[in-house]
Amino acid sequence: MTIDFEITPLERFDEGESEQAKEHWSNVEIQFYTQKREWSAFMIQRILVFNPASVFDFGCNAGKNLTELRTDNGNIRASGIDINQKAIAHGRGLGLNIATGDETCLDVFPDKCFDVTFTLSVLDHLPYPASTMANLARMARKAVLLLEPWLGEEGKVVRNRDRKSRELIDTTPFSYSWNYPALAREHVPGWDLRCEDYRIETNIGRYYQLYTLTPSPPEPHL
Repeated sequence: MTIDFEITPLERFDEGESEQAKEHWSNVEIQFYTQKREWSAFMIQRILVFNPASVFDFGCNAGKNLTELRTDNGNIRASGIDINQKAIAHGRGLGLNIATGDETCLDVFPDKCFDVTFTLSVLDHLPYPASTMANLARMARKAVLLLEPWLGEEGKVVRNRDRKSRELIDTTPFSYSWNYPALAREHVPGWDLRCEDYRIETNIGRYYQLYTLTPSPPEPHL
């Protein structure tokens, strides 16, 4: 049997896994995250379905998604946070309402303070994503959208099989595979989850899905 991934399970994570991941992602170069990408347009299309007056992007980096969203609808109140200070400085220079912060900052936001909260391939870089997913749902009135990969096994993706060479290669540091439907059932009760395939032609990109969480309708009175 061909093994396409080498995955370290949660119980074998380093004690400082979370801090190490933050250190890495707070220092990545921002050039890749300022380039126009088709998956940003896909996410924005799905967000606009909910006709939001306000949106929040967790892990916004330099704010590329918010810039495109604002271009499509300038009336939307768009905000976001990211741990990369250089990226935030770049986005703020473009006039975006974004700030430096990590997942712990979500605790201070009031309930239902945005129509839509979303993240684009960010929870897959958190070693402990459950509380973040719960907070994003708590903060949303209409929907939470998550574009993330699920490889069929939970844990840290250390190596993956290259599509062309067929060799196992090192994965981008601090990348993880999480079972988002299972996390939603446990940590976001009272919300419905819809999954939509979104394949990106990269090694891990083939496993991406858009997870859309919406509040369950109230039970009818008998």
